[in-house]
Amino acid sequence: MRFIKILVGCTSVLLSSSLVAGSHYASGKITSLLASATDPAIRLTGNISPDNCDAGVYGWIAFSGSAEERNIVYSSALALSLSGKKVTIYTNNDGKRCRITNIQVTSGLN
Repeated sequence: MRFIKILVGCTSVLLSSSLVAGSHYASGKITSLLASATDPAIRLTGNISPDNCDAGVYGWIAFSGSAEERNIVYSSALALSLSGKKVTIYTNNDGKRCRITNIQVTSGLN
């Protein structure tokens, strides 16, 4: 039983170090993609989202910009998801629905 507690504790530390969220950003791997023609969105590991915007119960974070801009950033997110790269997304911080303004690769390029 003690071994299981230690294993769970170590796993929690490792997972928590790879998930980061702040007032207008969150970091992790992209785990889900919503390929909506009008409002594509992503979810990050653990459904984390920035603190000062609303990602809803399931952690969906949509893209901002025109339809063309949203599709371009969605394509980048799809590629990053398939390659397993860790990303940091930057969003609005006005308490409204989370909208990605920037997505940045933060690990695995070297």
